[in-house]
Amino acid sequence: MAKIFNHYMKTILAAFAAAIFLSTAAAQQDGGGAEAPRNEETAAGPENTAISPEPPKAGISPAAQTAPARKIRKIRRKTTAGKPAPVDPKKVNILLYGTMERLDILSSLYENLGLRLSTDTLRKAYEFDKAVNRAAAPYFKVQEPSPGREAIRNYRGLLESVLRSVKILKEIKNRLRPAETESAVLAARDLYLAMDDELSSPKLIPVAIEPKTRPQSPRPQAAGAGGEHLANETETLFAISELTFALNAYKKEEESFPKRLKDLAPRYIPAIPYISIADHARTAEVVEIDSQAYDADYTKAFRDTGKWLYFSGKKSAYYGRIFVDCTHKNAQGVEFYKIGERK
Repeated sequence: MAKIFNHYMKTILAAFAAAIFLSTAAAQQDGGGAEAPRNEETAAGPENTAISPEPPKAGISPAAQTAPARKIRKIRRKTTAGKPAPVDPKKVNILLYGTMERLDILSSLYENLGLRLSTDTLRKAYEFDKAVNRAAAPYFKVQEPSPGREAIRNYRGLLESVLRSVKILKEIKNRLRPAETESAVLAARDLYLAMDDELSSPKLIPVAIEPKTRPQSPRPQAAGAGGEHLANETETLFAISELTFALNAYKKEEESFPKRLKDLAPRYIPAIPYISIADHARTAEVVEIDSQAYDADYTKAFRDTGKWLYFSGKKSAYYGRIFVDCTHKNAQGVEFYKIGERK
């Protein structure tokens, strides 16, 4: 009896296993048959494929669901190519102390030995002085001083003013945001490197020492080597900087340079500044050139009149440029019309 029962159970289990096997095989066959048409439809291209609409999403209107997807515009960050590397904030104090030390040395070299900085480094000193005043004036709620003020129209006065500016920058740099003093700090670095280069070469220029107390009239005629008038060259450099700044401001607003230089006054500059260089008389007269005749060689435009020379012709390669019409040379053997020339 037991044998019959065991045989019966084995038969049932075998039949049950066979049924499961057949069911699994049939399911696999059905799946393969359904997959093939989808692959064929995909291969045929999207235009031949019927896509069933998705059910509406809860909480979103049908119009919003059917609207075309917006393209996400990538925000491109402005590159900083060409921008000078910032000064490490931890090294600003070292930079300023080094600048003060070199200014003190240069002042001593001028007073004792009659040695002064080159015009290029004087320009950097002047730009640094302006940058500090530009940053400090709003903080102290005062008007920015005139860049051509009388106190800095000679070499000694400029050095003293720059030394004061270093001390001012040292005081305000931690009271203002870094962006507000960045240009002044960068100008300090440029000035420091230029002074250090002239002291290490050495490249200082021998000149006649200007008296500390000089009469207002007549003007002193202390000439240095090569016929250079120290005070007048420095003053002329400032005047060129003032005019160049006014010309750029005019062009930014009017989209062109003025037809005549006097059109700058009084909106962009109070008046055309006076100049007195080498042996020329003091003047504010302007020689204006509305021509392309000197594009090949601009030096042929100079007649050594001692006046301002302004290229007003829009088609000229020198359009909007300002020069001093003086062919005399300074102690470096460089013509005075190259004072303030763009590099």
